[in-house]
Amino acid sequence: MLKIAILDDDKTALMISTSAVEAFLKEKNAEYRLFSFSNPLNFLASAKEETFDLSFLDIDMPEMNGLNVADELTSISKYGQIIFLSQREDLVFECLKFHPFGFIRKSKLIDDFSLMMNQFFQTVANNESNETKIDFFDKTRTYSFKIRDIVYIEGDRNYQKVVLRDKSFQNIRVPLGTLEEKLREYGFLRIHKGYLLNYLYIRSIENEEVYLTTGISLPMAKKRKEEIMKQYLAISRKNSSVII
Repeated sequence: MLKIAILDDDKTALMISTSAVEAFLKEKNAEYRLFSFSNPLNFLASAKEETFDLSFLDIDMPEMNGLNVADELTSISKYGQIIFLSQREDLVFECLKFHPFGFIRKSKLIDDFSLMMNQFFQTVANNESNETKIDFFDKTRTYSFKIRDIVYIEGDRNYQKVVLRDKSFQNIRVPLGTLEEKLREYGFLRIHKGYLLNYLYIRSIENEEVYLTTGISLPMAKKRKEEIMKQYLAISRKNSSVII
């Protein structure tokens, strides 16, 4: 059963959004529970009790805007996908650090809701079991990982430390350069000579540090900061369903 939440302090917009999503779900004969919130604190309290598969967050709220809400939401272990709603397309890049599923302008609310929900069904709801895996080979064995489970890889001479999102790790005897080539297409960035990072776990990039959604930070090569930022934005644009 899909659990979808909508947060918007504008009650008229909230009603329109809720009706649009509900009409789509009924048309698809989907099993669902739909949650509507006009208060960010009520939404966050509910998110701690319920795991929402998809959350629509209005950015333009006075006391606690959608970006603040997303920041709080991502600290919860399971929070599903996020779609931001706003009149302001200049906020798209600020939203990217949360890796949203999409961004919808309110001026195109109805049309974009239908398009975004179709994309959600196609790429998430109907493909939950098809998680991409990757295999690495050394002289003695084969290692298999889900791409989304790899947070970063730390280089240590002959052995590389693959750190996973459950905080476990696996040492593998494969050169870091070989791993970089193989993982580049999946959004891994060589942020430092000793680190290869999955872009999905980047919370922010500041000075010479990359802060992760897991609560830690990794060093970044100062000379490569501009290049890394460009790569990160390009990957985020490619993998997010941004509608403007």
